[in-house]
Amino acid sequence: GLSLDVIEKVLSEPALSGWAGFGVVVQAYGPRAGVVIDALYDMAIRHDRKIMVRLVKGAYWDTEIKRAQVKGVEGFPVFTQKAATDVSYIANARKLLNMTDRIYPQFATHNAHTVAAVLHMAEDKEKFEFQRLHGMGETLHNIIMEKHGTHCRVYAPVGAHADLLAYLVRRLLENGANSSFVNQIVDEDVPPEVVAADPFESLSDTTLHIPTGPELYLPTRVNSMGFDLMHTPTLDVIESARAPWKAHSWAAVPLLTVEAKPKKAVRLLNPAASSRSPGTVRNASPADVQAALDNASVWDTPLEQRQEVLLRAADMLESHYGEIFALLAREAGKGLPDCVAELREAVDFLRYYACQATNTPPAGCFT
Repeated sequence: GLSLDVIEKVLSEPALSGWAGFGVVVQAYGPRAGVVIDALYDMAIRHDRKIMVRLVKGAYWDTEIKRAQVKGVEGFPVFTQKAATDVSYIANARKLLNMTDRIYPQFATHNAHTVAAVLHMAEDKEKFEFQRLHGMGETLHNIIMEKHGTHCRVYAPVGAHADLLAYLVRRLLENGANSSFVNQIVDEDVPPEVVAADPFESLSDTTLHIPTGPELYLPTRVNSMGFDLMHTPTLDVIESARAPWKAHSWAAVPLLTVEAKPKKAVRLLNPAASSRSPGTVRNASPADVQAALDNASVWDTPLEQRQEVLLRAADMLESHYGEIFALLAREAGKGLPDCVAELREAVDFLRYYACQATNTPPAGCFT
């Protein structure tokens, strides 16, 4: 990924040779955490570096979930159950403890079960450290340092009020959650067995399902198809779908129900390259519109058939996304994010109104 490319570029700088202060944070709530750690270890070996890796559970869970739903993509970039994140943290902690020849692990946690797991796996207390936030977990880590001789670094955010407020709000949301260890440890109504529950056991009991992708609005309607534009394979698929239309010339004409005088075709311009026209358009005249209205019959098509037309149109737009993206780029100069947004908006409208028609009383014919 781009972040790892940037990290490696910095890490390879000759000026950093012999310096062991370069640090990276890895979030355990991401399924890719283990792969990222492996990549960092490989970099450290290849560039002959000693680096610090701070392992955290992750502070943007709500944002990641919501972003995936808004994008309409299938699946999430983070684990959806807390137990899965706890298991991931322990698994990646063990991985880091086996890489201490190149990595100095820093375990940021206030969870007593996680701390106990790290202590159980670690062979040398001098080759890693714990970390806690200022004002949190002080009692726990003081006991651990006194009993086991570990090190604990206190993490204290520094900055202006405007910069710190968002950070502090995230901490309140994170630690105020019912599943938070920090919240449970001070709640006398929560039994000790629940506070110190083994995440490996509770993981199999989780049944939480968070909808996203096509099923986001079910059973009402199917969500519009999303594209993860941060995913290189997805970009390759989009480019393959657009490629056949790279030099295509479209000829847009009005669909008339009556004879009409042929109009002169107007040549369209590509905003990014005026010499490469995407095609031509023949516009309908006011007389053509009036003639179409005069010849139109009363639309008494059954509701189910009207819905089917809208839903079929939505499916056809999605299946021809490559051509649509190419046309939007060549005629309107739109980048991929805008192309995706325009397609998804059109598809959403078609499916939304097809479903709304079922629950909307008929208003009769308009004249």
